[in-house]
Amino acid sequence: MSRLLIATLASLALLSGCALSPQVVNITPQATVSGPAYGQGRGVNVTVIDKLPSRTLGSRGGVYSETSTITINNDLAAAVQITAEHALQQLGFSNTSSATPADITISIEALTYDSHVKSLIYHVDVEAMVKVTTNINGSIHEGNYRTQGSHQFGQAPDEGKNADVINKLLSDTLDRAFSDMNLAKFMLQNP
Repeated sequence: MSRLLIATLASLALLSGCALSPQVVNITPQATVSGPAYGQGRGVNVTVIDKLPSRTLGSRGGVYSETSTITINNDLAAAVQITAEHALQQLGFSNTSSATPADITISIEALTYDSHVKSLIYHVDVEAMVKVTTNINGSIHEGNYRTQGSHQFGQAPDEGKNADVINKLLSDTLDRAFSDMNLAKFMLQNP
């Protein structure tokens, strides 16, 4: 009798873990760029374009994967704009030199989330892709930056943990974009 009770309780515990609720996360990337301050006082105009097909990043998995989604709560383009402007200030862009201002367009091409359970471990795969186009007097530099991450959890991650994972990934992608030495060279070669 006790074996049957234990088996029933274990089955119920496993089944209850299969139905996951949808989550809504705030995207707040933080850029901590490294490398030389190649802005040298140049002015910069930043435009961010959100090219994601929807505010839903993906599914948390589970029995009802179609409805256990992860959705962006805030304005993604505005959040990336704030982060980009802060990163560019760190790199010396301040509109205090006579250099021609740069126009930078950041296109958010992809931001995805996927989860599955294997051997009772939650596997979360995330990906971000951004395209940064810089224009100075008709001279153009384009860079494409893609970052992927895989994480494992003993239980389904909550909203806070998922927000941390997504924000870290997007932050790393933006850091790579602004720390790109090809972008720095382009800026320095186009006064």
